[in-house]
Amino acid sequence: MRTDTADSRPMLMWAPWRAGDVFAAYEQWRCEHGAVSFDEETQSWFVVGYATAREVLSGEGWSSDPLSSPVVRDTLAAHGIDELPLGGGMLTADPPDHERMRGAVRDVFTPHYIAQLASGVEAIAADAIDLLPAGEPVEFMTTIARPFPVAVIAEWLALDPATTRLLWDRADELVRLLDGVIGAELTVGTLEAMSALVAEFLPLAASRRETPGDDLLSLLAADRELALDEVVANAVLLAIAGHETTAGLLGNALVRLLAGADGTRLADRIGAVTPADVDEFLRLDGPPQAVGRTSTVDRCLDGRFITAGERVVVVVAAANRDPDVFERPAEFDPSRRGSLHLGLGFGRHRCLGAALAKLEVQIALTRILDRDPVLVPDSVSPRPTSLLRAPESLTVEFRR
Repeated sequence: MRTDTADSRPMLMWAPWRAGDVFAAYEQWRCEHGAVSFDEETQSWFVVGYATAREVLSGEGWSSDPLSSPVVRDTLAAHGIDELPLGGGMLTADPPDHERMRGAVRDVFTPHYIAQLASGVEAIAADAIDLLPAGEPVEFMTTIARPFPVAVIAEWLALDPATTRLLWDRADELVRLLDGVIGAELTVGTLEAMSALVAEFLPLAASRRETPGDDLLSLLAADRELALDEVVANAVLLAIAGHETTAGLLGNALVRLLAGADGTRLADRIGAVTPADVDEFLRLDGPPQAVGRTSTVDRCLDGRFITAGERVVVVVAAANRDPDVFERPAEFDPSRRGSLHLGLGFGRHRCLGAALAKLEVQIALTRILDRDPVLVPDSVSPRPTSLLRAPESLTVEFRR
């Protein structure tokens, strides 16, 4: 039976699983509870089946605004938070605001447009990777995985060095905005970091509204259908989400490529990284584990009755390994139909930067493999975040 007292609502807002092997935990949950089930601890419905996940992410009658859920509102209020730091952006917006915000930049995130950025991304990747010494340990996450996508998005937003440095310095705190844990000990640093970044972006956005350039921030600012605070919220969202998820995917993919002994590693048999490889990395190793929705109507979902206002957590990482859809779901197989996976979301909220992220990962991993890297044993440690699965650190050595 579901309970309705605020005292029963924990700080942990999404995950009943805290196992080291999350994929084994997802599969156990699927076997024990089915595709859709209610979790008392978080007062939320959990969706782990692929078909049901797509139904939620693409269907009508769902809100992406976390504050539309009483469970989320009560949890935030218990920690003195009455609004979300990124609440003014497209990530949490519902129609018609979502279409209005996304429409401002939709044309420059198409695969055709992003393909034109390849030479610039190649140059940034070369700066990040090619000059690193061979035969010496390199901490991959802080040396390549995080700086590289930060440099790409900073270049496109035309950020000055001080703003780029702030984005980099506060990344560990800002990533909490994309996570699912709300606690008093986390909010002060996170909200302060967000306030500092907004303070940097606001005058930049105001200036580019009056004197636009050919950069992404100017494109947002020039759209008079967006209020200035919406321009800032979406620019900050693109900066944070764009680099953190790409960095995490680079780390996860490199671990998969280099795990094992020479001759048995995935890196030894795939050669240059292809778009199909990147899709399979996204299916198996995409950092975002889940997304939240609130039902705005009473409905049945896979035979379960969900009332309006109830929170639903779509565990995309579990859906991407649904054995009813993916044969040998834990195996890396780039011959699969890449468009099936949910690693970049689905429906109206599918990742706006999907084409850019895939281009960055393909270019960076290809250059990295050209250096013949090996994974230093016992060097991989997980990042202590809930919704974004990625290494906190890992060390490689380049043999070439």
